[in-house]
Parts: sequence; C-alpha cells; structure tokens
Amino acid sequence: MNEPLLLHIPTGADLQATISSFQSSLSGQTPDVPGAVSSLIVLVPAALVPRFNATLPAVASHKLRQAAAYAIEDRLIGDVESQHLTIIQSQAVSDGRLEVEVAAIERDWLYSLLAALNAAGLKPSALYADADCIDSKPGDVLLWIDGADAHWINPSGLRRTWPVDALAEALDWSLGSTPPGTVGLRVYASETDLQKYTSVIDELRGKVVSVQLHAVAQPLDWLSRGIGINQAPNLLHSEFTQRATETERWQRWRWPLRLAGLVIAVFMAQLVTDVLTTTSRARVIEERIATQAASLLPPASDIQNVVPLLERQLISMTGRSRPSPTLETLNSLVNGSGRTPLTLDAIALQPGRATLQLTSASAADLAPWRASWSAAGWQVTESNDPQGNMVIELVRP
Repeated sequence: MNEPLLLHIPTGADLQATISSFQSSLSGQTPDVPGAVSSLIVLVPAALVPRFNATLPAVASHKLRQAAAYAIEDRLIGDVESQHLTIIQSQAVSDGRLEVEVAAIERDWLYSLLAALNAAGLKPSALYADADCIDSKPGDVLLWIDGADAHWINPSGLRRTWPVDALAEALDWSLGSTPPGTVGLRVYASETDLQKYTSVIDELRGKVVSVQLHAVAQPLDWLSRGIGINQAPNLLHSEFTQRATETERWQRWRWPLRLAGLVIAVFMAQLVTDVLTTTSRARVIEERIATQAASLLPPASDIQNVVPLLERQLISMTGRSRPSPTLETLNSLVNGSGRTPLTLDAIALQPGRATLQLTSASAADLAPWRASWSAAGWQVTESNDPQGNMVIELVRP
C-alpha cells in the first residue's frame, strides 16, 4: 500500500513556487503497485486557521455551522460569509446548550490553493492545519514556535495560535485553572528559534514543573508522525469536497470489475462444460436405450425414433385417466416400429419368463418377432387361450 504524499505550505510561502517545487520532487517516482495512485495530504499554516469557542442553543447537527457563524462573527477579521467554517467538536452542557469549537479559514485563500494544486495536476484527499498534526500529551503543555507564530496545545488537547511575542499570556491560557508548577512544558522549534527565544522561555520556568527543549530540523518529518495518531479535522468538506473524476472512479473500480469479470468468465466456462458433459451423457444414454429397444423390434426395423417415442409415451403415462399406460406404451412401440399392426392385451412378467397375450395376430404376423426373440436368447412357445387369443411364452434358459 502506498504512503500518502505530504505537501507543507509554510507560513508566508508563495503558493505557486511551493507547489511547483513539490511537483518537481515527484518526477521519477512510481507507485509500489502498478496503477495505484498515492493520496495527497496538504498541511497549511495553522495561523491561517484560527479556532474559536462558542456556546449555542440546542440545534440540529446540520445547522451547527450556520449557528456557529452568527456566534463568532464579531470575533472574525472580515465578513463571516468570506470564512469557511469547520466544526472541530461539540458537546452538550447541563442546560441543554452546546459548547462548540470552530475553525475558520478564508474561502478566497482556500480557493486559490486548490486552483493552484489543480493546475499542477494535484488533487488533495485531505487538508489539515499543520499544528493540528501535533498530538497532545496529558501532563504537559506543548509549544511549537514556527517563526513569528507560537502554536499551543494544552494537556486536554485544546489548541490556539498566538504571536510569539505573547508567550507568557499564551502559557496562562494553556494552564487555565491548573495550579502553576503542576505540568511540564515541551518546546519544539528550529535551532535558530530556540536560541533566539531562550531568555523568554526561561521566564516561563516558574509556572511549570520543567521545560524541555526539542530542536526540529525538518518540520514536515516531525508533523507527519502525528498524522496517523492525531485525528486532525479535514478542512475539505461542503463546497470544498474533492470529487473524483471519471478516470479516478474507473481506476478505483478497475480491479473489482476485472475480478467480477473473471468470476463470470469462470462461471460461464463451467456452465458450458456442464452443458457439454450433460449433452454427451444424454447422447450415450439415448444410444443405449435405442440399442436395448432394438432387440424388441422386428429385423430391419428403423430405431432412430425409439427414444422420442419413449419420451412421448412416458409423459402420457403420468395421465391417470388412461386405463393401462404400460400396455399403451408397449403397443405404441409395437405398432410404431413394426410393419404389422398387433394389439397386446396382457403381459405377465416373472424372473426369466414373460407371457404375452395378443389379438389379431397370425403365425405369419409373428414370424419376424419370433426370429428376433430367438436371436435374443428367448425360447418361444405359442398357444391359444379358450377365447382364441394368441398366447406367447418367452423363457430365458
């Protein structure tokens, strides 16, 4: 599985130049799996995505952003309609109202970013504020100094971006009601910024248990570690949802469709094989039936219609209104296959013996049948009953 591509837009960076440089870095890279496309995650400066808390009356979830816009519009720079809002979290309080946290970003800037990415052939699957990728740590306040911006994460996970010149005031906000000297402070920054703000950071030591300094040489590498751990809010939603193109939809369904086609092909091949096998077996059975039936027919009789005749007569045997389906079937075989019309009035079967009673039959009429029975190994005895009907006994020696 391919790892997502990461693009970081630093504070104050030129969009076109940053995206062009990123695009150049991708040249020559090929996915691990042929046809697979790595997703793109874009990190934007958290200073451009300020967060606000607001208390709202109980409203439906689909109306939260609209209600939050009215609640924070006096704290925004510029018209609230120009801001793209994201609900970070919401929870009910005791009086039935909702406490919500909202992130805002300028729509025009976001449109410009997405347009520049699209022009470069890049389509992000997610867009996060960079500081949101830092995982909070219970028992410590986290501080990331990024140039003129200081990003704070308190032990409970609340995040704010303050000017770096207001470290003391921001630390007070991070501590909240926590008594001074009960939590630690972890500071992340470049070597240059750590040296630049050493004296200011030292002034904060009286309010925390300890101060740990961590040099960050590559911010993107450091931030990427928290992407899979911390559930950062994706700013691409509502009108900024990235919709897949027809080609991308085809790429997504290509392998499932191929697999489905293979399954259908295997099924059809098995079906054809079964049909051919069944047809072959049916042909063999028909040949056996015809061969066995031939011994009952007079010499030189045509046997090609024996099987269809049997099929028709066996179907008629299911009709209960017929008095003797067995005799009718045998009579049909006799009269349909022989040259002489005969009527079989009765038949009695015993092991190795068969007694047939016929009417309208002379010795000359029975001559072809007698020869056939004798050739089949039967001993043939002829007699007449008191009514004058012909009685033939077939005995297997």
